[in-house]
Amino acid sequence: MISMENRAQASVEYLLLIGGAVLIAAIVIIILVSSAGPAGQTSNALGKYNNEYNELYHTETT
Repeated sequence: MISMENRAQASVEYLLLIGGAVLIAAIVIIILVSSAGPAGQTSNALGKYNNEYNELYHTETT
């Protein structure tokens, strides 16, 4: 039969694993959200990229 100490230790270890997984998930979500930036800045960056691409493409073909 499993003693009460072993069950308590297993419960604490389980809770620590779940807490660690939640902490890692929260950090990843924060990093992803902060790296995306506001929607206006993201679309502006895409516009700058497209302008640079078009300038490079048109200068090579002409």
